[in-house]
Amino acid sequence: MNTQFQIFTDFDGTISLNDVGDKVFENFSDSTWRDILQQWYDGKIGSKEYYIKCSKIIKMTKHQLKKFCESQKIDESFKNFVTYCTLKNYPLTVLSDGMDNYIKGILSNNDIANLTIYANRFEFIDDNRVEVKFPYFEKGCLKCANCKGAHIKEHRKNGAKVVFIGDGLSDICGIHESDIIFAKDDLKLYCETNSIPFFNFNNFRDILQQIKKIENE
Repeated sequence: MNTQFQIFTDFDGTISLNDVGDKVFENFSDSTWRDILQQWYDGKIGSKEYYIKCSKIIKMTKHQLKKFCESQKIDESFKNFVTYCTLKNYPLTVLSDGMDNYIKGILSNNDIANLTIYANRFEFIDDNRVEVKFPYFEKGCLKCANCKGAHIKEHRKNGAKVVFIGDGLSDICGIHESDIIFAKDDLKLYCETNSIPFFNFNNFRDILQQIKKIENE
């Protein structure tokens, strides 16, 4: 069976080992960051409002962010996964409700280039203050700062099976536009609670093995 896949993946906690966005705010904001995070987790605010509130308490320079990115690790099997997708001509897109500044920095540090990335962005407005820009907000559900489901609807290719890979609540819109779902952590729990079929995974090695099985079905 010659199945063509189009693959969309989350970044924070999926490609990266840490939720890098949370780590950025934890490292460079005051302790009220956790209260804001809990408001988002409880569904009291959307991710855009979460980021706007966090931007008022974060103090960080471009250099600090660059050095921070150097300390962040990714799933060691992701690079091989990228190579396989390239070999098979499977489009691979990173969809993140986080910031493209650190996504691009961390991928570059791991010699991974030329991936399509849709994310929000930090804009540095003086030496140590940032604003968050939301280039895709108006196209989406208006709850996510960067709605992954909207990107899939806009960019999906005719005839391809859409694969979505994620781990968290910001991935929910994405899975509802996908044919095959790989989920762990909070996204796994959401799928289980809502009787949504999915494949569990620990790393991209697991995902690649399952995709190869589906190819041969």
